Amino acid sequence: MPQLTSEIAFDLHSGLTDFDVPELAELRMIGMAATLAIHIKGLASIPIEVLRGVCNIYWGIPSFALEKVLEILRDAGFVRLVGSPRVERVIPEIPIFETVYGTLDSYAQSEIHLNEHEETAISILRHLHDAPRNRDTVFNDLGADKQVFARTLQIGKRSGIISEHTARGRPILISPFYFTDNLDGLADLAASHGATTIAETLKRVKSAQGWPLSLVRKRKEIGHSSLSTDQLAVVEKLAAEGIIKPPTVTFGASAESFVFTPQPGPTRLNASKKQIYERAMALISAVRKGQLMATRYPIRFPVTLLSRLRDRGYVAANSEAQLQYANLVTLLVGKLRPSGTGHIFELNKTPENLEALNLAIRLLRTGDLSGAEIDDDARLALTKDERYIQSLQASRDLRKAPISIRSEEIEHEFQLLLNI
Repeated sequence: MPQLTSEIAFDLHSGLTDFDVPELAELRMIGMAATLAIHIKGLASIPIEVLRGVCNIYWGIPSFALEKVLEILRDAGFVRLVGSPRVERVIPEIPIFETVYGTLDSYAQSEIHLNEHEETAISILRHLHDAPRNRDTVFNDLGADKQVFARTLQIGKRSGIISEHTARGRPILISPFYFTDNLDGLADLAASHGATTIAETLKRVKSAQGWPLSLVRKRKEIGHSSLSTDQLAVVEKLAAEGIIKPPTVTFGASAESFVFTPQPGPTRLNASKKQIYERAMALISAVRKGQLMATRYPIRFPVTLLSRLRDRGYVAANSEAQLQYANLVTLLVGKLRPSGTGHIFELNKTPENLEALNLAIRLLRTGDLSGAEIDDDARLALTKDERYIQSLQASRDLRKAPISIRSEEIEHEFQLLLNI
């Protein structure tokens, strides 16, 4: 499914927080609205001055833009604004199971008119979401104006949204938003095997997160999806180059690596969530070992087992628990307690471990990392008073003035105006 405009706008705003790009003004507004919506979802009434401070400190939403952002969310049915003529409080009214991006997308399509630069930026990031692409292929696919395409790439590369690499004599575009590790190796892989092969391979990995690498090699399949010779070569290369960084778990005298999709960039995986993501991968690796490589009693329903661990706080005793859960003990996810002929695995019920469990369950069900972009520190700040926000502001370096990414074309046109 193609990425929604509002989701791409979220990524774009996150990358452009420290930059001023006039050509992308409307798209930035959608990105700001999406950023604010996912962070206030489920919260109670928020004083406007607290919201103003948090928006500026954490999300690069300047005070002068907040009114417009709130109007977008109000018109999308996501907030109620209290106070007249000046807003005093913001009451989030986002249904807990509502898809923020989908609703904002519908609003944007009917109410926001994007310019050519904005449409081109969205199209490029959509192309780069699932795999790196040949720059010339992207240009030909889009049919964009040459100057608009070049300017959009300039903005992308200057701000770090897009990275360009030369591999095997070909110009390869990659978005660090969606891939973070060994971009040169990924560019080489795109040049040698093509973007389509990479995208199809990662789609199969996503459908069966945490599959044992040895079984991928032996059976030439991931989950119930078979792999072509090229796709198998891509998995091997992704693992060898550290692009997918498969976690390796030792089980007695043997070790096994488990394959996951590449770790996304900081926009998609908030820094505060990195440890949670690593614990989620460890949880999935443990149950995959029990599901696919058990000595005697295989796990039949991994999602059910993790759900029970989350809800009741332990996994019933079994004789293989010491090998299966040893890595989780090391990561402080839980502890092993002797019981009969085996061991019970007990969860350490910390907020981080519960979030890791929920993420592991979601990854097994859908393959998605939804929610990883939420900044928990920012959400916490929204529950404080204005005095706390002022203190927080004072303890941080003042935000630098946005950097303008120069446009030679606009400067040239301005000079022409001056010479009339």
